[in-house]
Amino acid sequence: MSFLSKIIPERFRRKKKPIELKNNLPKEKANIRKSFGVYCNAHHGTSDGKLCPKCTALLATIMPKMNRCKYGLTKPICDRCDSMCFGPEHNKAFMEIMTGSRKGMLVKHPIMTVKHKLVAMGVDYAKNEQSKKATEKITEKRKAKIAKRKAQEKAKEE
Repeated sequence: MSFLSKIIPERFRRKKKPIELKNNLPKEKANIRKSFGVYCNAHHGTSDGKLCPKCTALLATIMPKMNRCKYGLTKPICDRCDSMCFGPEHNKAFMEIMTGSRKGMLVKHPIMTVKHKLVAMGVDYAKNEQSKKATEKITEKRKAKIAKRKAQEKAKEE
């Protein structure tokens, strides 16, 4: 706390803004649609971002399931999600399309691809930090148990 903050009454201090939740779902959906278009144009012989019937059916299956994601507005990108919203066969086809369209997306939509990659890196970082905190908690609990046992053994000896 600075010197001025001690002197200035709280009613005159700058108020902190509440954290705003961003809705990532529309961006994620747009990215998926464009990825499907790039993949289908390259592998199924369509043009101008149009989709073949197989890709259209998969996209039509995936989009409503994304709306029901358990994470809601704070939904991570589908590549890094712990629990996929789709079934196993749809999940496999979806991941195949998303990995197959990476190079094409970088060429046709470079800004979107870079933003998507930055978000993926952010999710990876957050998961890494979360796992570090979890392991630290576990090790602290183990150390506390060991210290408690040693204290009990000393008490019994005395």
